[in-house]
Amino acid sequence: MANPACLNADQLAFWETNGFLVLPSVFTAAEVSSMRAEADFILELIINSSLCNQRQSRRLDIRKRQTGGMVVRKIQPINDLSLILSRVSEDERLLRPMYELMADQPVLMEEKLNYKQPVQSMDGFRVPLDDDRFPVHNDWAYYLYNGYPDDIISSAITIDDCHTGNGTICVFPGTHHEHIDHNRVRNGLEVPDGTVDLSTGVLLDAPAGSVMLFHAKLVHTSEPNPTSHPRRVMIYSHYPQRANMGIDVRNGPNRLRESPWEWDYRRRKEIGEYVDEFRAEVNA
Repeated sequence: MANPACLNADQLAFWETNGFLVLPSVFTAAEVSSMRAEADFILELIINSSLCNQRQSRRLDIRKRQTGGMVVRKIQPINDLSLILSRVSEDERLLRPMYELMADQPVLMEEKLNYKQPVQSMDGFRVPLDDDRFPVHNDWAYYLYNGYPDDIISSAITIDDCHTGNGTICVFPGTHHEHIDHNRVRNGLEVPDGTVDLSTGVLLDAPAGSVMLFHAKLVHTSEPNPTSHPRRVMIYSHYPQRANMGIDVRNGPNRLRESPWEWDYRRRKEIGEYVDEFRAEVNA
């Protein structure tokens, strides 16, 4: 990359000490609007495909809210479903800071869209009575099983405003310096009780269009979104090219598994055999 540096000395020092960095308002309002439209399209595609095929997509993480209704926690992977979001994952404004932080060309290894989006109750989903919380964890606890290096950087692009009232990301500064072994819990992996001082957590406020960067070993979490609005962040994880880990090792099998079901749904919809039951109402 030949472009001038975009991070200053203070930002580089902050990253080294804390393991995260927030770059506010990187993407324009028009770009954010396009990302929201893509998020709606993907949500409708995956839910209607599941309903049409009477088979829950393995891309879809959906829960039944204890307070009523349902909530979409995340959809993963997504780049093969959206040209716009695929291009965002290669945007210089995203890759340049990662290049400076990892001192190498970033290579995409995983992508997911965390919705935290309330939706109406629907039959046909065998879902747990749960919420959209993400456990206290670091990302490398998942990636190490595929042999990935520990200097992966994840980026979270805020599609909606993220703040203390809607389940924004909470980070634990400095925890990236040493990996903590995780326990398996209901929602994934979590650090053992007492290994992280929960009182040191920092809730990240970031307007829509911002980029939050995280070291793979940085411990973080998020509480449920209690509002009636979505709290969407587009998350891409990149590894340094020097690791030579190949392309789409983690997400590739799921794309191949789910794509035929999605195409079958689209064909049935086009010939009138299926009519969409779900619409993405962001104020659900």
